[in-house]
Amino acid sequence: MLTVQRYDDDATLVTAVVSGQAYAVATPATLVNHIKKQNPKLNFEPKMTLTVFDLAIGLQKNQPELKEKLNEWIETNIKNGKLNAIYEKYHGEPIPQEILNR
Repeated sequence: MLTVQRYDDDATLVTAVVSGQAYAVATPATLVNHIKKQNPKLNFEPKMTLTVFDLAIGLQKNQPELKEKLNEWIETNIKNGKLNAIYEKYHGEPIPQEILNR
């Protein structure tokens, strides 16, 4: 039997999985990686990607110099691998190819 349960927040969801109250989740990969760190014996891993979520930087309108500088930093650090290393540190996996191809 399958029961669908909605959790109020990420911490409650992680606790439910780590404690054996939930066996499968639909959640961002960062939380799956957090679950794996909390209880490696669960052998929890992503099985499919529902959607790739873009991360963005918000800027005030009419700031072309700042936008240009940020775009330059992003391009440079994608090429040298630094941005991917930062992303992996916090998400536990490389930047999705769908993001890099945009």
